[in-house]
Amino acid sequence: MNASKYCFESYNEIKDTLTKDGKISFFVFNSSSRCWVPYFVYLPPNFSKAKNYPLVLFMHGQGGDETTFNKYVKEEQLNKWILGGEIEPVVIAGIRGDNDRENVQWFTPENESLIAGYSLGEFIQYCQDNFNAGVERNDISIEGHSRGAAGAIHYYLKYPGKFASIVGMGYVSDYTLPSNKKLAAQNLESLKELQIPLRLEIGTEDSFVLTKNRRCIYDLHDYMNELELNHEFEVLHGVEHRFDYFWHYYTDEGLINGLRHLKFHENARKLLKK
Repeated sequence: MNASKYCFESYNEIKDTLTKDGKISFFVFNSSSRCWVPYFVYLPPNFSKAKNYPLVLFMHGQGGDETTFNKYVKEEQLNKWILGGEIEPVVIAGIRGDNDRENVQWFTPENESLIAGYSLGEFIQYCQDNFNAGVERNDISIEGHSRGAAGAIHYYLKYPGKFASIVGMGYVSDYTLPSNKKLAAQNLESLKELQIPLRLEIGTEDSFVLTKNRRCIYDLHDYMNELELNHEFEVLHGVEHRFDYFWHYYTDEGLINGLRHLKFHENARKLLKK
């Protein structure tokens, strides 16, 4: 593996997951579309290959990579929520969107083959094979920030029903709005029928909104209302554009927003399985 130019030479292919429970770990896997792809994975406490787990895919923003989630979300926090019974055990994973971090686009053909593919995305298949994650029907959700939110929304609109729920934080990628509107119109019947839960969030202090007038999340919200597509939309007071501000925001109910997200995904999975 010649990985030094991509700054993940210290990563290895996965060998043994049994010692990684309750931890966020970093590996690479060999993809047919993008060669070696670095990724992170969080395995819940008492992880067992004999069990099936739901899967939450995290998509980072511009300038981020597979380490972004771990910079702001601590495994101890996730372990506490699971061991305390606040959420069920879940696997959280995410790939580096591109080795050129400034130009990452989650809807490129290469990334699309990893996330969705013709029937099943290559990375999702990898998570199923190695972590027993996302194996059962309606057990895969997407969480995205900034350009990752643009990607998450793209997959929600293009592949209705393929994912159990979607959360998009800080969607300010205005250039993606026309294509997302087009996808919404094209797949409107399926989107209305399936009513897959979608949650959109933006902060009152988002610099892209305040200084560059990036308002695509507001425009998408209005457009979805016109189409009568159910979704949640919330403006978070005091929140800036950074992912950690979204995750660690305290809700009116006193919950950390990251926990609210994981509960949102869990409730969506349970609802779809009824």
